[in-house]
Amino acid sequence: MSILVIGANGGVGTHLVQQLKENSADFTAGVRKDEQVSDLNNKDVKALLIDVEKDSIEELAEKIKGFEQVVFSVGSGGGTGADQTIIVDLDGAVKAVDASKDAGVKHFVMVSTWDSRREAFDAPGAEKLKPYTIAKHHADVHLRNSGLTYTIVHPGILTDEDGSGKVDVDLYFEDVGDVSRENVAHVLYEVVTDESNRGKELQVLDGSTPAPEAVKNFNNK
Repeated sequence: MSILVIGANGGVGTHLVQQLKENSADFTAGVRKDEQVSDLNNKDVKALLIDVEKDSIEELAEKIKGFEQVVFSVGSGGGTGADQTIIVDLDGAVKAVDASKDAGVKHFVMVSTWDSRREAFDAPGAEKLKPYTIAKHHADVHLRNSGLTYTIVHPGILTDEDGSGKVDVDLYFEDVGDVSRENVAHVLYEVVTDESNRGKELQVLDGSTPAPEAVKNFNNK
């Protein structure tokens, strides 16, 4: 069950890589700098140079070929300019989806934003993040229409707190709350290591249920 984690050096990706390594999963970390590849190799982690901004769809497909699953945990973040948001969060995601389809990937996992529905564009207080939300919306739509088996994970407000391993999971919560990056990684781990957890779209918050149980219960609804 070979897994490629694109954005493995990011906040969520770093935790996911650690969890996959601790459990001896078959995975490769995709990062965008040579020194990051070397650093991961020195830690006995297989790594691959992937830059969704610079690589073409054809180049990405060649790098992705042979992986069963791709996790896209890349993001410019809400604080960058709209141009970078379009380049990375929209076009980078679209290229990764198209390349994964060309490469025969079986399952694509997108780490999205809390609410990428169109109505979220103009929600109260959302003006600052509007370009980011729009980019995520269209990337998610492209994935849904791609024909790939997919899972889309929508984290709440990301924090760097230690993860408890316990989360709340649902399709849509009434209100957003906090979720640690480590806890998001716990959910991603359950998605990529258990085939029965594929094919859903879910929001994730810090909560009271162990991640394996929370994800399984959600998928059994």
